[in-house]
Amino acid sequence: MYEKWVNQLIKVELFKNIDKNELNKILCCLQPTIKSYKKKDIITIEKRELIGIGIVLEGEVIVGKDTLAGDRVMIARLNKGELFGEVAAFTNDGWLATVIANTDCTILFFPPHQIVGVCRHSCDGHRKLIQNMLQIVAKKAFVLNKKVEMLSLKSIRKKISNYLLGQFARKKTLSFEIPLKRNELAEYLLVSRPSLSRELINMKEEGIIDFYRNSFKIVDIDRLKRCL
Repeated sequence: MYEKWVNQLIKVELFKNIDKNELNKILCCLQPTIKSYKKKDIITIEKRELIGIGIVLEGEVIVGKDTLAGDRVMIARLNKGELFGEVAAFTNDGWLATVIANTDCTILFFPPHQIVGVCRHSCDGHRKLIQNMLQIVAKKAFVLNKKVEMLSLKSIRKKISNYLLGQFARKKTLSFEIPLKRNELAEYLLVSRPSLSRELINMKEEGIIDFYRNSFKIVDIDRLKRCL
């Protein structure tokens, strides 16, 4: 059942420093389930019972939070090899976000109590798995904190500048492609798409940035930093 995915799973951050033999033992021990979804299918619903820690095996999913006004704010877009539900596994409050299939996708779900709990077989690989999980949760907390900082910015220009400088810091180049389409970026920044497009054009005309579709170039990084 799992043989098809072992070579892919060994590259996932959750299984860092775990060899194939250990991974096979973990899979046999924890017995994760594999489910397939069609595009636009709802995979999880915020506050519903947690069914497992998800790993995207194929396709792409969108993670979002619902606001009190009934809007959905996109938190992340996840591709093959990425996780969701890892923070919720350490709480008893159910899913912390809604996850929707952005394409046809296949998801592997690990029982959360078996990953964060004690292995009944005392597997060495399981101990490494828990250590990796703690590192992943710590990184996720840092990312969510940066997201809160971004949403606290008052102007659209500040939000755009913060996002593009974050992409620059990760990719170490002034020219890069962003992973979000324009409507997704607007949702991520919690602004309307027309307002986002208008401000991007203004920044382009002022010689701060240049862009074509998802490709961006920071033309004047000093001025971009001063926008914050």
